[in-house]
Amino acid sequence: MIMPPHYANRIETSALFLSGLCVVHCIGLPILFVVVPVLADIMALPDAFHAYALVMALPLSLASLIYGARQHRSFAPLAIGTIGLLLMAIALTDKYHQAEVILTMLGATGVILAHISNWKRRTRSAVASGSRN
Repeated sequence: MIMPPHYANRIETSALFLSGLCVVHCIGLPILFVVVPVLADIMALPDAFHAYALVMALPLSLASLIYGARQHRSFAPLAIGTIGLLLMAIALTDKYHQAEVILTMLGATGVILAHISNWKRRTRSAVASGSRN
């Protein structure tokens, strides 16, 4: 799969942004609801929100991490990102509902770290090969 570097960067940036939003959502909303409890009723999200967010994150993250692994030949970011996405998916199951926030935070953090590592490795690989990234 050949992808121009600016497209790879856009996909990576989008995936990183979504992961960051996830972390802000997991930390920020509970704090906001404690400070201003009336907002909990006004800003209630449907139960399926987290599933929809994961469905958006999966293709972006996997496409970016797989492309990066092919380019820089290091599968560590792909492995870390995949584990992070799996943790986020497991958090949505009824069996692990009590640990949803912790699993989601761990998963999103793993995905963020994977994308940062992937981006750095892609950049180094592009510089080493003489192309612009």
